[in-house]
Parts: sequence; structure tokens; C-alpha cells
Amino acid sequence: MKIPVQNIYYLLCYAWDKLDERELVHVAADDQISLLDLLIEVLITATHRLFRQGLFHAYQSEKVQLAGIRGKLLLTESLQKNEFRQGRAICEQDVYSANQPVNQILKTTLNSLLRLPSLPQQSRIRHLHIRMTDVEEIKLNETIFTKASIPRHPSTYRFVLNVCELLYKNLLVNEEKGTYQFKDFWRDERQMAVLFEAFVRNFYRHELPQWKVRRETIHWKLTASEQDRTLLPLMQTDLTLEQKDQKIILDTKYYAETFQRHFESRKVHSPHLYQLFAYLKNYPASGKLRGILLYPTVTQSVSAFFSDEAHQIQVQTLDLNQHWSGIHRDLLGLVEVKD
Repeated sequence: MKIPVQNIYYLLCYAWDKLDERELVHVAADDQISLLDLLIEVLITATHRLFRQGLFHAYQSEKVQLAGIRGKLLLTESLQKNEFRQGRAICEQDVYSANQPVNQILKTTLNSLLRLPSLPQQSRIRHLHIRMTDVEEIKLNETIFTKASIPRHPSTYRFVLNVCELLYKNLLVNEEKGTYQFKDFWRDERQMAVLFEAFVRNFYRHELPQWKVRRETIHWKLTASEQDRTLLPLMQTDLTLEQKDQKIILDTKYYAETFQRHFESRKVHSPHLYQLFAYLKNYPASGKLRGILLYPTVTQSVSAFFSDEAHQIQVQTLDLNQHWSGIHRDLLGLVEVKD
């Protein structure tokens, strides 16, 4: 399926809960810019913003060799290295420094981008990299992004870290040449499934403030001992929308094929339907309740409805290859909210 770069960027901004950044760079719907170029432009612009605000600094303990004593004297280490005879001492003192994890992640990412071949923005990236002389580079891993604490400019730094993490996950290193290649993550079904779910959830949170939007755990309507109940699988919705007496359980599914094939006929993916049906059957009865399975449009749009005596299930596709205004309209229309 084809998704315009502009729309992928909007999906990211909603998923990251950073709607203020939608206009950070302007991308017209017909621009022939690659996703990598877009992310680099976003990162360059956001990094310039950080420099204007001032990079995050904090006090941290450092070991220093001094002609005298300041801070905490490390006596044992000074004696072992025979520093006193030369009129010096090894001390530990607090230094106000920009060499913090959030800045280390940014500088390391900039250096990784410099190793991409034939990069048009190389000189601009190198200029930013040089400005971070007091910041060390580190070896990145997923844990570092999770543990990095956000400083006094939370919005800008969080957005920068999100872009850095996305680039980290999709830059493939060539061990022989020491260069990188960017993998278009929108072709990765697993990454896009996570992005699609987060996008839809945050879209409704922002666009429908009158609705309560949340993930919800549903308990099985089964009688069992406490020990046996621990064997039951967890039922947690992708999102539940609630307003007055209306409730919608919406499950997002990102697949290369909307339907599974049974000989020559198309069928709804049975595990998806079973899962949603179990949610509806076990949900505490109160008000109107319906379920929606939402897929991206692959080859053709689908809007199918099924019902029993108490519930309605809708299988719906969303065309991510249309203008953003169409995506906005279709998502609001899905829950019967008019512009």
C-alpha cells in the first residue's frame, strides 16, 4: 500500500502526541521528498530550536586531576597514582555540563546520519554536530531511549528523541563500508501496526474532546476459582470511545491484506473477528455498544456491517493514500461525528 510522506508525518505527530510539530516543516501533498529527507529536515529544524532555547545542562560528578583540592578528595586513588608528590590530587566535583543522555543521543544520531552516502543535508548536519563539542557520543540501544529523562524543554526534546529513535530503528549499518542505509519503516508491518494504533487513539483524544478515549481491560463473564481465572487471557482494547450512553470498542489492524483468502472468496481475518466479538460479549451491559475493526485500505475500500440481537460490528478500511483532510473526515465519520 502507498502512503504519502505527508500523511506518514501526520501519523507520527499524532502517535507521538506532538501536534504542535505538524507544521515544523511544510510538505505539500505532491512533494517528491523521501521519508528520510523529511525526518532529517525535521531533526535539523528541531535541533536549531534546541540551540536557541539552550541545550539542557545539569550538574554531574566528574573525576578531575587538580593542582590542589576542590570538591571531594579521592584519597585512595590519589595515593595509588602518586599524585601528592607532584602537587596534584584527584578530586570528584560537580560540573555543570551539557554532556547529558538526551544530548548524547542527539549527537550520536547526527553522526550516524553523516555516514549516509550522498546526503544533501550533510553540511548542515555536520555544522550541528560540530556545535556539540562538549557532548560525548554513545552506543545506542532501545533501553537508552526508554531511560532518557526529559529536561526543562519537554516538548521539543521529546519530539527530537522520537525522531532519533525512529532513525535508530531504521538505519541499517554496512559493517564492511561503515556506512548506513535507511530502511523505509512504512514497509515494516510490525512498526506500522504500532504506529497506526497510536495514531488512531491520539487522533480521537485530540479531535473528540467530548468523548472519553482510553484503553480498557475487559473481564471475562465466566465463573471460576481465583486460581483458574489466572489462566484466562487478558482482554484489552486498542481503544474504547465513550460518550453518554454510546460506547465503541475499536480495534486497529495493520495488514498487507485486509482479508484472508479461502479458496476464491474473501473472509474477515477470523482471529480479529473472534477477538472483537469476545470483547462485546463480555463487556458490562450499559448503553449502546458497537465494535469496529479498522484496517488501512489496501486495494479497495470496505465498509461491512454485522449484527446480532445486542451488538453491531463494523469492518472498515481507512484510505491513507488520500489527502489528509479526507483521513480527518473519514475518522470522524466513523464514529458519526460531523465536521
